[in-house]
Amino acid sequence: LAASYRALKGFNDSLAADGLEIAKKLWDNNEESNLVGLIDAAVELYLSTGEPRYIDFIKSRRDLVTKNIRQTAPAVSRLVSRTRDVDLIKMVLPEITEYSGQVEEMTKETPFGVKYTPNIWGAGWGIQRFGVDQFFLHSAFPELFSAEPVLNALNFVLGVHPGMNSMSFVSGVGVESALVAYGCNRAEWSYIPGGSISGTALIRPDLPELKIWPYFWQQTEYVMGGGATNFMFLVLAANRLLGEN
Repeated sequence: LAASYRALKGFNDSLAADGLEIAKKLWDNNEESNLVGLIDAAVELYLSTGEPRYIDFIKSRRDLVTKNIRQTAPAVSRLVSRTRDVDLIKMVLPEITEYSGQVEEMTKETPFGVKYTPNIWGAGWGIQRFGVDQFFLHSAFPELFSAEPVLNALNFVLGVHPGMNSMSFVSGVGVESALVAYGCNRAEWSYIPGGSISGTALIRPDLPELKIWPYFWQQTEYVMGGGATNFMFLVLAANRLLGEN
């Protein structure tokens, strides 16, 4: 709700204001909780309001932030990019530095430059989310986090992935793409342009598979939130990163 305020402002101001007001009330009722998700909420509320109390909350939860750095680092990085708050940087820098080393090792585990650990369903969404997180980390701490994992995540989705079928996970994007997908029109053996499928699944013990078949939800299921949205974000991120060079 806090994030939607920024998207709706200038388009539907009354709805934007209602969403932000509800977000603030929800925050006030949960501020004393010790939930990792509150770090994300605090960042969104700060970005929408500019009120220092949300940064103060994050600083007051040092252990929560640092002990869960994998979950909290992307959100905190967004705050660092916006504010360059010295105290906040000092608070997270040791754990952020350690995590950057872990990311470097993870990207070496496969030839694709991303951590690829699929289970019964495709790992496309997780890799896209990883790429999005890496963009925030690189933006805030470019000396610690390379831009390569962001580009590698996008390349993975566009066809640089294991298996005989190297088509793009995004319908209609790329020379060869998922044109038979598990969407609302799956019975027609058709697709929705721009739809993002879950992608290559792993048949145990180690056989990657991406069948052209509309009813394999674990391989060709369309997902909007975390699928198509993260793909679009990665494209914009890649444009920005490549523009910097």
